[in-house]
Amino acid sequence: MLPNALAIRICRVVVFAVLMLATACAPSGPLVKVETPVSAVQVNDTLTVPVKVEKIANLTAIEMHLSFDATLLEVVKVNNGGLIKADFVVQNTFDNAAGTLDYAVAQIGGTPATGSGTLLEVVFRARASGSAPIRFRAMQAAPAGALFSDPNGAAIQVSLTDGTVTVK
Repeated sequence: MLPNALAIRICRVVVFAVLMLATACAPSGPLVKVETPVSAVQVNDTLTVPVKVEKIANLTAIEMHLSFDATLLEVVKVNNGGLIKADFVVQNTFDNAAGTLDYAVAQIGGTPATGSGTLLEVVFRARASGSAPIRFRAMQAAPAGALFSDPNGAAIQVSLTDGTVTVK
């Protein structure tokens, strides 16, 4: 075999292997993401940051723990996003000094949520200029920072994506 032909064949095998690996590593299940604005916000502006889910099935309860930079952002309020009814609110608290938010609700009856939608909306006020990450925060009961369950209480595995707000 000619050296060029061998090199082309090796390149094809490597490209194929990389494509297969990338496909295998891509999240195929539900994705939960903090959807922050693309453009910067001004100091003292308020902004609504939704936490959304894509491709969920049979969802009836959520528990989420978020952290944010309290020197740059403060929570004004937290609203249910409407994907599931908040029939039973276990937790809906935030601490602007610590930069934490804890939210847990369950739907008691009705049809479980399937598809994509908004889980909750956090209304922030921009306090100072900078780049403010909003991250899922690990807790003992929720090591990844969030738990999702079906009507039987079984966990639904999801991938989590943090967000960042830029304040000018």
